[in-house]
Amino acid sequence: MRCSSSSSTTVRVSSSSCTKTPPKAPVCTKPSTPAPAPAPTTGHGGGSVFEPSKPAPVPAPATPSAPSASDKVRAQAVSQMDELLNAQANREQGYNGAVVVQDAFNVERSTNTNPKSSRYKAAQAQVKQHEALEQQQLARLSPPERARYATVRQELVAANNPVATLALQKLLVSGRLEKGADFLNEGSVLQHLSDIAQGKDIDRRVDRQTLLTDLVQELATPSAINQGARGTCAPTAMTIGLNIERPAEYARLIKAAASTSGNVKLANGTTLPREKDTAFKDNGSGRALTQRLLAPIFMEASNGDRDYRDSASKENRNAGATARGLDALYDAVYDHNMSYDTNTRDRAKLMDRIRSELAEGQNVLAGIKYRNGGHQLLVTGLEKHQGKEYVKYINPWGQEERMAVAEFQSRMNGINYDTRPAKALIQENRAFLAA
Repeated sequence: MRCSSSSSTTVRVSSSSCTKTPPKAPVCTKPSTPAPAPAPTTGHGGGSVFEPSKPAPVPAPATPSAPSASDKVRAQAVSQMDELLNAQANREQGYNGAVVVQDAFNVERSTNTNPKSSRYKAAQAQVKQHEALEQQQLARLSPPERARYATVRQELVAANNPVATLALQKLLVSGRLEKGADFLNEGSVLQHLSDIAQGKDIDRRVDRQTLLTDLVQELATPSAINQGARGTCAPTAMTIGLNIERPAEYARLIKAAASTSGNVKLANGTTLPREKDTAFKDNGSGRALTQRLLAPIFMEASNGDRDYRDSASKENRNAGATARGLDALYDAVYDHNMSYDTNTRDRAKLMDRIRSELAEGQNVLAGIKYRNGGHQLLVTGLEKHQGKEYVKYINPWGQEERMAVAEFQSRMNGINYDTRPAKALIQENRAFLAA
C-alpha cells in the first residue's frame, strides 16, 4: 500500500492519507544496562559502506579484475580502524532472542579524551600509523578540499580527541568524506564539517568541538547513533539509514539543528523548528549532542497529534511514532513517496517484502515486538550462520544484532520501505559517487 504525505512548509510533517488503522506506537524500551554501538556490515546495496568507494552496482564483467593494491591497502586500513571504532562482539540478548555481533563505543566516551586510557593511546598510535595513507588520499582532493580537511583535523586535535581524528581518517580513506552533496546541494560531508569546525552559524549554546567530534564519529560508524534513554527509536532508526545512504545529508541536518535559528529544512521543503526543551548540555540521557539536537525534532514531526516533550518524565513524554507517522517523515526527508505495511495477519508477506527490498539494495525499517513493548530497527541484510538464516539489523540502542528469521518474522508489527525501483537507486548512487 502506497501512501502520500503533505510537502507544504509546516512545523509538523502531515500524516499520510492512508485509511489503515495505525498500529500502537512502539514503546522503544531501553535495556536495563545501556549497551554500546556497532556498525553496519551490509549497508545500502551490499558490503560495508565504509569499504573504499566503488562504482554503483552494475552487472559484473565476464572476467572481473582483481582490486588494485591501493584498494587493498585502504580496505586493510579501514578494517584496522574499525577494530577500535567498531568492536566485534558475540553477546546473546537473553530477553529478545538476538545476538549482538558488533559494538561501537559511545561517541562521547570519556576515554576518548583521557591521555591515560588505553583507547586514547591506541587511537593516537593508529592516527600516526595511517598518516602516510592520509597524505596520499589528500593528494587526490582539490586545494579547497584539502584546506577544509586541515581545518576539521586541527579542530579535532584541539579537542584532544584522537578517536575522532581516527574517524576522520576513516572517512577520508573510505572515500565517504568528499563524495556527493546533500539533498539540497549545499555541500559535501567535508563542507559541512568544515563549517561546524569554524563555527559558521552555530548557536552559541552548542559546544562546537563536542558537536564536531560526535558527528565525525557517527559519520564513520552510523550504528554509533544511539537513542539513549528516550523512546525515539523510529526516527532514530530512519536517521541511521540516512547516514549510511547519504552522509552529506545527515551532516547537513545536524548542522541545521545546531544553527542559530534551529530550523531544519527537509528535502521536500518542509521546515521543522528545533524543540524548545532541547538539551544543549549532557542531561544523563545517554545520547550524543547530535542526537539531543536532531532526534526530538524528528520525534515531534512523526509523533502525530501528540506533543513530544523531550525533557518531560517518561510517563508524560508522549513518545512513540507509528508506521504512519514515520511514513510522513520518511517522505519529507527523502522527498519521495515511501510505503508502509502493518498487516500483521500475514507476517510472511512482510518478510517477503524485506527480502525483495534487500535484494534491490534497500534497507528496511521494521517494527517488532521487543521486550515489553515495540521497537524500530533498521534491517540491513540476511546471513547464514551455522546453517541457520538470520536477519541482520542495526538497533538504535547503538549496536548491530542478528536474529533468526523465524523469530524475527513472528515479532514483526510493520515495515517502512523505499518505493523506488532498483534501477533508479543505481542511477542515483552512480551520480552520488561521481559527484
